[in-house]
Amino acid sequence: MDRRLHIGGRERREGWEILDVNPGDHVDHVGDAIDLSRFETGTFAEVYASHVLEHFDYREGLLAALREWRRVLKDGGILRLSVPDIDTLAQLLLQRQLLDVNQRFHVMRMIFGGHVDAHDYHLVGLNQEFLCGYLVAAGFDQLQRVNRHGLFNDTSNTVVAGTLISLNVSARKAVSAPAEEVAA
Repeated sequence: MDRRLHIGGRERREGWEILDVNPGDHVDHVGDAIDLSRFETGTFAEVYASHVLEHFDYREGLLAALREWRRVLKDGGILRLSVPDIDTLAQLLLQRQLLDVNQRFHVMRMIFGGHVDAHDYHLVGLNQEFLCGYLVAAGFDQLQRVNRHGLFNDTSNTVVAGTLISLNVSARKAVSAPAEEVAA
């Protein structure tokens, strides 16, 4: 049976291993999602992460995390991602006639993170154009935006004022190495 990794998961599901920076009864592997050195190259058929990428610095950490996630995927493996869509959140933040100040404050927390622990800070805002650019640079292809992944009851399904706030994308590990790796 193929192994599947859920990064930042909160919900146990048969066939999935959970990696999280915080320990818990539901966590199989405690660690930082940018360092998956505990896993050999090509370990997983699928990697899923909902609202994790925005916690990485956009200058170095984000691309490094995606390259590490690519490394642990089998050739042709699938990466399923969900991130807060900065375009959608920005539009919601400006909806004074639709959302009261408390609701808009909640949207602001979705943009910058909940700040409930040392890891709950957002360091980048991603939209489809930005996320796809990072994915291609990390060596993914066959990028596809999906309405919902439908795998877990998590932040990928969050709706505010009737609007899905997540950008949900699936991508395939390209069989050929990304241009940056080929040139190295």
